[in-house]
Amino acid sequence: MFLKGINGWAFPKGTPWGDAARQAKQAGFEAIEPTLETDGELTPETGEAECGRIGDAIREAGLEIASLATGLFWDKHYTAADPVVREQARELTRAALLRARWLGAPVLLVVPGMVCHPRRPAEPVARYEEAIQLAYESLRELCHDAEQCGVVIALENVWNQFLISPVEMRDFLDRVNSPWVAAYLYVGNALRYGFPQDWIDTLGGRVVRVHLKDFRLEVGNKSGFCPLGEGDVDWPAVMEALERQRYDGPLVYEGQGELLSIRHQIDRFFCGERIK
Repeated sequence: MFLKGINGWAFPKGTPWGDAARQAKQAGFEAIEPTLETDGELTPETGEAECGRIGDAIREAGLEIASLATGLFWDKHYTAADPVVREQARELTRAALLRARWLGAPVLLVVPGMVCHPRRPAEPVARYEEAIQLAYESLRELCHDAEQCGVVIALENVWNQFLISPVEMRDFLDRVNSPWVAAYLYVGNALRYGFPQDWIDTLGGRVVRVHLKDFRLEVGNKSGFCPLGEGDVDWPAVMEALERQRYDGPLVYEGQGELLSIRHQIDRFFCGERIK
């Protein structure tokens, strides 16, 4: 059974997590993905008691916590040229892992680094080979922190010109060689570099979380993201691949929109007779 999940960026900024969970529950969702921000209710400095309170409020609303996401790794990342920034990225990871544990989130979404930033695609951040080695060195270190926290680090495929094929992602994860470092598949992002069903079959059991979003290839940039069924993703093929690989985690929608409408979109493709 796939749990229907919603990412925290679907809600207006500053919405208390308890309120967001109640709204999501009312719309028919079963899980939520809180987000770690620089300010607000949940940050890298939020204490254990407050994280516990947030987690309890979400569960009291009737939802599971699918994972913890953050956009902070776009600014502090493992592939930065400056070793100080790389260490800041590792410290951010450790802080996020702790908050995930205190919340009760089993997975932490991580952007594993970049060859370039999507907002500055003509400015290289690192040579590709160097980026792979730097990310590997950080994650081999951080997998021990993840194990201590009992939280899996899940690397998401994003538009960073890094780990842009499922074979490369698979081989990178196998090189890290830890059950505490896995893959977070973003369906809409994968379409820019291939077919998401291919990513699912190639990565297999390495996928621990899935982000749902559709994408129009003819647009070719972030304006191409769209509601499920309005883009070029072959959703029946995605569903079949998830079934084939026996994925049993939540399906988390990331993006804006009316909650009930998003839930109906997920039901349309993932809650037919074969998936209960």
